[in-house]
Amino acid sequence: MDRSMPNENANNINPFDKAASVPVDYTGSQAVYSTWAAKYEEDMADMGYHGPRQIVALMHQVLGGVNPSSVRVLDVPAGTGMVGSELQKLGYTNADGLDANPDMLKVAENKHVYQRLIEAKLGTGQLPVAPDTYDAVLLVGAFTQNGTHLPCECLDDLVQITKPDGHIIVGTGSETLQSDVGAALVAKLQDLQERALLSIVDRTTRPGYFRDWEGTFFVCRVTS
Repeated sequence: MDRSMPNENANNINPFDKAASVPVDYTGSQAVYSTWAAKYEEDMADMGYHGPRQIVALMHQVLGGVNPSSVRVLDVPAGTGMVGSELQKLGYTNADGLDANPDMLKVAENKHVYQRLIEAKLGTGQLPVAPDTYDAVLLVGAFTQNGTHLPCECLDDLVQITKPDGHIIVGTGSETLQSDVGAALVAKLQDLQERALLSIVDRTTRPGYFRDWEGTFFVCRVTS
């Protein structure tokens, strides 16, 4: 999940803001998620997080009349399976989840919403996934203002494992989009487009993404 709020009281900060806002390294943020895994969904629901539902609804709209069960989807980062649950509601039963945190994936496993769970860190260039595997790759809440979730360079890896004419959809909060990480994300998508690896076919906003912020979603079609 992305976005942060000002660190007004460093001694009384909730797990989300600690993971997404406080300047910690990657190991530190993963430790927060490991501790938080059991209550993650409850806390995010209390904070009004609707990004998973919004990105799945957008993908469903983009794919049109395609039989959902025939679509192979990858959810990145899968976390506890919030996107997977939304996919299952609409009949997308052929979905995999990828995340670097084993404690979050353990919660997702118990929900039975993914065909395969992949524990891996993106951005290393070494994904245990064959090229041209997925029809759609969804990233919601993948990029944070403190940059401790996923590096924007991970999109190079994700292009490789998406089928030609498949879609990569990226959703992020308005506040993150206005940060340096947001600028780097837009620059990376434009770089991939200039290299003819994908085309940005739509950029759309949705109110009520998280807290009182809107979400921005980039719909991209892989071209090679």
